[in-house]
Amino acid sequence: MNTKKMMVFVLMVMVLSANAISISKEKTQDKMKVTTAATFDGYDEDDGYAFIIQEDLDDEDSEETVYFSEITEEALKAVNLKSEEMIGKRFEITYEVTEYEEEDENGYIELFESYKIIAIKTL
Repeated sequence: MNTKKMMVFVLMVMVLSANAISISKEKTQDKMKVTTAATFDGYDEDDGYAFIIQEDLDDEDSEETVYFSEITEEALKAVNLKSEEMIGKRFEITYEVTEYEEEDENGYIELFESYKIIAIKTL
């Protein structure tokens, strides 16, 4: 009888722990899709694909360089972004921004963003 109770207790602890882990992972990642026009600025092995994006269409000084570390296979097939001929060309890009939290060795939680190109087409 004691072994049955102990087994039920162990199983309940396992289920509750697994549920808590899945809930905590859900809270640490937020994804957002964005579609915008951008000018290709080049490719670097360390930084990835660089695009110049104008934040405010009415303000020419609102340009920002965004580095995309990942790209889908479909987007890679659509345009050869590793070619220097593409530098300076305008594209419509759809990308995904993933926000995630990481805890450093001192226990501080930092917020990071990663960018992934989902689709791309020339303008």
